Amino acid sequence: AGLIIARLRQGYGGQARQQKGDKPETQYYDRFRNRLMFPLKDGRGTVLGFSARVIDPPSRKAALSAGASKAESEGKVEAKYINSPQTPVFNKGSLLFGLDLARAAIRDKNEAILVEGEFDVMSVHGVGVTNVVASKGTALTEKQVVTLSRICENVALCFDTDLAGDAAQRRGIELLEIAGVGVKVINLGKYKDPDEFCRKDAGGFKGALEQAVNIYDYFIESAASRFDATSADGKKRIGREVLPVLAKISDDLVRAHYIDRLSKVLDIDVSLVAAAVDKKVASVYAFEPQEELASNKRVLGLEEYFLALFLFGEEAEGRTIKFLKPSDFSNNQLANFWKWLRDIIKASGATSFSKILKKLPKNFTKFVNDLYLVNISPAFGERQLWAAEVAKVAVRLKQASLKRQLQQISKSIKIAESKKNTKQVDALTKRFNDLVKQQKEVIL
Repeated sequence: AGLIIARLRQGYGGQARQQKGDKPETQYYDRFRNRLMFPLKDGRGTVLGFSARVIDPPSRKAALSAGASKAESEGKVEAKYINSPQTPVFNKGSLLFGLDLARAAIRDKNEAILVEGEFDVMSVHGVGVTNVVASKGTALTEKQVVTLSRICENVALCFDTDLAGDAAQRRGIELLEIAGVGVKVINLGKYKDPDEFCRKDAGGFKGALEQAVNIYDYFIESAASRFDATSADGKKRIGREVLPVLAKISDDLVRAHYIDRLSKVLDIDVSLVAAAVDKKVASVYAFEPQEELASNKRVLGLEEYFLALFLFGEEAEGRTIKFLKPSDFSNNQLANFWKWLRDIIKASGATSFSKILKKLPKNFTKFVNDLYLVNISPAFGERQLWAAEVAKVAVRLKQASLKRQLQQISKSIKIAESKKNTKQVDALTKRFNDLVKQQKEVIL
């Protein structure tokens, strides 16, 4: 009541109070009554909202014994946690609980320990580990990923859920990888959450931090522990779960490492696993144009994904324009569009797509409209993340282009050898070696 009176004296009307979570009627009640409240702050320590945990929640069994019906009993059992409502000021998905206290430690260690709830943060702090924040739920959002990527290069996940079976959490992990953040997983062992682990075995918890495993090792080990890797069905299930994850690893060397690891777990030739991952890479970027039915879904290749991503930015990225040539595209339509884009930027000096696309030839209109229908992650609204993803995909396109050229030269060398044309063989071999060197040194 005192807070409401103070607000009224400060000139807040009913609409403003309602945005902050108060009832708009003349009779008011405490939204967080009989609850333990936690202030939710931004990285600078400004309080933007609250989270509250129910104290001594009435059980469903107790409600039934008191004479309530089954439906009534279910309604009487309150949610364990509630938060301030979404407002122009408060957005739960953009905050990390404890960041204001942990920021310095995270920067110092270049790593954030990510837990699920407030009690987890407090207990981990209580054992002397201060680089810990909570996501307020296991599914990381784009805004939380952007915040973490700005202050550290590594994140250790410490959740009580099975990450491998949680699709929303896997999406968050993909966003971290896209942002260039290394991800590890901390094993809770027999404990249900970090809070219990710290309270019962502080030393064991610190040991678990040191033994955290890489996220891709975790995915492989998790699948192998749940399915029989010696049976055909088990291999299929493990592959179905792990292959899409490996396909989304943007670093080719890291992807190759885990392809080799998976081949050993499955006891299958590494080339077969690599081929399976390559097939998944092509299907990772799938979208459905609005005018098409689900049964007629298009498969978006890496080259189309690159162009859709490139146009997603408000302005062209100059280094990429110079780095990729039209000949680096295997698709003629895409190569022609890229040539037009390079030429128009060079001729006009314009970099804003809103200006550049006003000069778009009619034969490219439908093609470009389709590119704008591609579902690009909102995380790439951040210019830094967008530029990093553009660079990664551009490098992969360049490497694929060089690989195609090497394959073609290799065929030409065999033909020249069959004709015993030594001079041509020498020239082609030199060209082959030059391309191999370029492939090893590709960087943007």
